[in-house]
Amino acid sequence: MTAEDLEQGKQWLSDTFYLIRCEDDSLPSINWVLDLARAAVLRHGVRGLVIDPYNELDHQRPVSQTETEYVSQILTKIKRFAQHHSCHVWFVAHPRQLHQWVGGPPNLYDISGSAHFINKCDNGIVIHRNRDPAAGPIDQVQVRNKVAGTIGDAFLLYNRATGEYLDIDEPPGKR
Repeated sequence: MTAEDLEQGKQWLSDTFYLIRCEDDSLPSINWVLDLARAAVLRHGVRGLVIDPYNELDHQRPVSQTETEYVSQILTKIKRFAQHHSCHVWFVAHPRQLHQWVGGPPNLYDISGSAHFINKCDNGIVIHRNRDPAAGPIDQVQVRNKVAGTIGDAFLLYNRATGEYLDIDEPPGKR
């Protein structure tokens, strides 16, 4: 890569991506994130939003509201935002502590807080770091719109020299 390629790449990133960050010491609420995302959609034509990670949002909820009700409410707000603004939203949530974990991939029910993470998502993807350093499956576990994909696994091979993941047809042990 030449210095000119690097500068062109940096300019493309600057023109293409808009970061929403909470710079003070407080945690952002979902309303704060969606308000700024709404402004980015209207000002810059943003069509994709990544909220990462869920566990770093401010989750203050009324005492009378259960965690399940709270998660349902958040996911409904995100879906309505996406539909209203024609904006795809990737919502990154990590699994809770798996106390009796034996090395297998988690599923969407393992996300801390609620089964709504699988019940309300349109496409659920589990990325599991396989202990085999050469490959790891990406599981497509929830697909509502069949045009957007199918349920299944994808296997990737990590190239340490380039830092790239390459698509392979099947896991290394089965080739």
